[in-house]
Amino acid sequence: MKKIICFAMFLALSLPPLGACALTLAVEDAWEPYANPDGTGMSVEIVTAAFKSVGVEVVLEVLPYARVLHEVKSGKYVGGFNVAREASREDDFLWGREMLFLAHAHYYHHKSSPLRAQDPRSLQDGERVGVIRGYEYGNLFHDHEGIVRVWANRHDQIIDMLRLGRVQAVIMFEKTAGLYLREMHLEDEIQAAFPSEPSRIFVAFSKRRPEVPHYLELLDEGLRRIKADGTYQAILDKY
Repeated sequence: MKKIICFAMFLALSLPPLGACALTLAVEDAWEPYANPDGTGMSVEIVTAAFKSVGVEVVLEVLPYARVLHEVKSGKYVGGFNVAREASREDDFLWGREMLFLAHAHYYHHKSSPLRAQDPRSLQDGERVGVIRGYEYGNLFHDHEGIVRVWANRHDQIIDMLRLGRVQAVIMFEKTAGLYLREMHLEDEIQAAFPSEPSRIFVAFSKRRPEVPHYLELLDEGLRRIKADGTYQAILDKY
């Protein structure tokens, strides 16, 4: 499929599109079920439905998360997702008013060796926490100087670390944890201990592309439309 980025599609949001145009966005490849390796997933459905509602076809480039960030920041792509909007990268990208969704996360522990902590602040110095390289977990996690962060590339890897006792906890987003623990038959062994900070998930837009303000406005409008007509909630309910 020929990928075309259109620089002019509407005279105004209320007018119909001028021709068939496509916007190429980068999406991460391993945050199931939000974004799957085959380019499907909850956030993919939200983004494509929002843009479709304002007449924009989306073409996806599925990439590792670190590449999504790098190549959007460099201007290779107009935008990419799923990016947590946090202070550490607020100035790296342009952001719309409408977030895609709020992703809830927990610290998980093994029932044979439960954490003594009741919240992120009370984790003990030296406790090892498994996390995914490049992901954002909030200020409470990043500012805790006593814990040992053990980074991995995939969720099954940090789950295995926990199962084998190599870490005392892992942080996973709820829907991801539910999917992996079911597939790995570990629902009875690995359980949520307490909440981590939720993440506000956005499409991050490049500061290096002149057409970005146009697409920012269209995405915000599209998200408002699908929230108003029930499409957004129907997508959430599937997952």
